Amino acid sequence: MAELVDPDAGAVSLAFLHTLGTWLVPRFVTDFRQAFPQARFELHQDGEVGLTRHLLDATADLIITSSEPAHPLITWRRLLVEPLRLAEVAEEPFILLKPGYGLRGISETLCLEAGFTPLVGFEGEEVETLRGLVAAGLGVSLIPSSPDSTTPPDSPIRYLEITDVRGARDIGIAWLSSRALPPITRRFLDHTLKSAVAPAAAQATSHA
Repeated sequence: MAELVDPDAGAVSLAFLHTLGTWLVPRFVTDFRQAFPQARFELHQDGEVGLTRHLLDATADLIITSSEPAHPLITWRRLLVEPLRLAEVAEEPFILLKPGYGLRGISETLCLEAGFTPLVGFEGEEVETLRGLVAAGLGVSLIPSSPDSTTPPDSPIRYLEITDVRGARDIGIAWLSSRALPPITRRFLDHTLKSAVAPAAAQATSHA
């Protein structure tokens, strides 16, 4: 009732991929709260399968994910296309996200297109974990770059532009078609669809 009386207030329940929590989601949240400062956010992070479950279990009203959920009850809209490319690092151990994350499948597919199967050295659950393992000299990783990311001059990580294989992943927002969204959540959805950002450049990381 309070949200109906004041549609500019209330909480937006949002779930998203770990890889989007370092740049895209903070940007959307900050931009929205500049227009609607009373809005609050309930945030959840998960893999692709888990995000769909958040919608179906009503633990989130919206999800931001890297692929369209294959479910008849879910509506999905593209926000941007994020480029991904692969370098010639077939002999190196790969540091990948665990199975179940969209970027894991994309990485394996692009490696196969380049003519090799990646040698899995380590698996993690967040991109920052992958960066840390790369910085420790444990392997290489294929990750999308954040447009806001910068590398300190003394960083042990080198970011390499990939030229031999081209790929991209869709980033989109989804909601349960049959569920009426709270007013503030509908405002966030409309705001996000209108302010989708330009695609980020791709990065492959390796220890310097």
